[in-house]
Amino acid sequence: MCEYIASKIKSNIRQLEGTVKKLKAKSLLNNEKPTISSVQEVIADILNNDVPPEVTVERIIDEVARTYGVSSEEIRSQKNRSANISNARHIAIYVTRELTTLSMVAIGEEFGNRHYSTIIYTLQKVQKMMDNDRKVKEIIEDTIKNIRDR
Repeated sequence: MCEYIASKIKSNIRQLEGTVKKLKAKSLLNNEKPTISSVQEVIADILNNDVPPEVTVERIIDEVARTYGVSSEEIRSQKNRSANISNARHIAIYVTRELTTLSMVAIGEEFGNRHYSTIIYTLQKVQKMMDNDRKVKEIIEDTIKNIRDR
């Protein structure tokens, strides 16, 4: 059984410790020795608990909308170009690029079918904003942290 556990949990000591503790507790509660099936169940639980929730464009837009006091629909909109909404949209695009593996084209599609060159320009603009204004950088970093921690 030790070899089986070692073959399944190779790089994370916390997962290994959690597996051993959970097996020990289960063994004491049920007053029986661990079996391969009980080990498989425990490992599955441990591995599934450590998987962070998927970061989606929807989650990103919702968090940015909440932070900037606008609606998700306004961020996705092609028509609304007011400064506050446009700024929130730019931040959402930047965060989407940071937290997902979507291509520039796919990000453009998510934000009202914008051309990929618009996405590139937006990313550059937000990076300049972050370089020039520490408060903007902190807000964006906090937004990213909130999305990852949720």
